[in-house]
Amino acid sequence: MKYTKIYLTILLAVGIAVTSCSDIQNEIAPPVTIGVHGKDVLVKSSSDFHGRQLVNDNMDDCKRCHASDFSGGTAKVNCNNNNCHPAINVHVDGMLIKGSEHFHGKFIAAANWKLDQCSQCHGANYAGGITSPTCYTCHSKSGGPEACNTCHGDFAAATSIAPPQALNDSTSTTDAGVGAHVKHLSAASIAQNVSCEECHVVPAKFSSAGHIDNSPKAEIIFGSFSSSGIDVPTYNPGDNKCSNTYCHGSFKFSKANSSYSFAYTADEITGNNFQPVWNKVDDTQAACGTCHGLPPTGHVASELRSCATCHVGVINNKGEIIDKTKHMDGKINVFNN
Repeated sequence: MKYTKIYLTILLAVGIAVTSCSDIQNEIAPPVTIGVHGKDVLVKSSSDFHGRQLVNDNMDDCKRCHASDFSGGTAKVNCNNNNCHPAINVHVDGMLIKGSEHFHGKFIAAANWKLDQCSQCHGANYAGGITSPTCYTCHSKSGGPEACNTCHGDFAAATSIAPPQALNDSTSTTDAGVGAHVKHLSAASIAQNVSCEECHVVPAKFSSAGHIDNSPKAEIIFGSFSSSGIDVPTYNPGDNKCSNTYCHGSFKFSKANSSYSFAYTADEITGNNFQPVWNKVDDTQAACGTCHGLPPTGHVASELRSCATCHVGVINNKGEIIDKTKHMDGKINVFNN
């Protein structure tokens, strides 16, 4: 108390009123408080909400008291309780390294691609919210983390939304998740490239009904072009075969409806209704004579090079398709029409 009296004397001498020893203690060493532990620390709309108090956009200060895994630590308050932060364990070393076992994409995949937990901290539009860094630093394309090529396709190319790569990260065509996507969508050699809608219902947005569900594989629902053949097309996930698709020979053309009856040897010209294996990508699935005979069943016999006599502009006298738009378009293109 000796020094306190001296300090009081000095303060009084300069005209500063002191009413208690606590005033002196506050003057000498103001009490230290933890700002995030205010009355409304859990009220999101409050200025005291703990999410607003993060320093430098990281959670290191939280770990000092709640432990590195936020399980409680010295504060004995588990951030995972009551489902407040169920995704908090994704914030570990390696979360931004794709090859790491802790990569955040693997966490999201394990959660069946639900992004709800991400938006809790990163905001509904993933721009950072009030607590976390923006996701657009890496997910810079339109839609951010919800862009189609985030989960399947080429992450570096916003328009390449189909595998490779697949949801399991595979890029091999022998994997059913990859298969013949490229051959159908961008590298068709004897016909026009087809659209995604010919095999799938394409969601308008990430949250569209039926997009993220409990099914382990993408549903195959054939479109109008694929379905324009004789029977209803199907896909068997057991052996990865397509059946009854127009584009692989499920077609018939009636002699009675044709102006060129001389080309018929039967009442109908029919295709082979070939069953291609989706993940056998070796150029044998669409070889000439696969989807229809050479010549097709019910068609007058001829050599392949003779096709150019009637199918002018579609095939040349070497038997090569020269106009992919006319080879497989639902019509019989003869005499340059």
